[in-house]
Amino acid sequence: MKALRRIVNIIARPTAEWDAIAREPASAPRLLLAYILPLALLAPIATVIGMRSFGTGWDPTHGYRVGAADILAAGATTYVAIVGSILLLAGIFVLIAPLYGSSRSYVAALKVATFGSVPVLLAGATLVIPAMALAALIASLHTLFLYSEGIGRVLQVRADSRTEFVGASLVLLVGFSTLIGAAASGIGLI
Repeated sequence: MKALRRIVNIIARPTAEWDAIAREPASAPRLLLAYILPLALLAPIATVIGMRSFGTGWDPTHGYRVGAADILAAGATTYVAIVGSILLLAGIFVLIAPLYGSSRSYVAALKVATFGSVPVLLAGATLVIPAMALAALIASLHTLFLYSEGIGRVLQVRADSRTEFVGASLVLLVGFSTLIGAAASGIGLI
């Protein structure tokens, strides 16, 4: 129940909720088990259902379909990518924090990466219908706002540096994710 209340509050009343998050003790395993792993399931489950219903491969007898193994592989890859991205983003926050006058606390950075990602993670549930990917795009705008507020209230980054901090973090996330994806593809994992 506390997790659900936290999720609602981070979306509806983010400033007060970030202050509460900053004060509360946390641990990486707790954040992983209570928030990251369960919320990260929404997009893969929706993707699997959506691909099963609105598949992309043409079958003259059945219309558009994707093989069951490919659907499950897409769901598993999506899940690993989401969890990995949140953990990687927290690591990036820790990496660049000293450049912005913040301390290197992985747990604090993981709080920001986890709770800032909530709108996008929830929007993943809409991927049952492929056209609803637009909801994830809209949710990403709220996520950017949450990251900005979170790095200020939890990581103590000055207001005039928050936009740069978030921008630099996301550029590094895209770069690292591309390298990791290329390496995984190169060795045949994806």
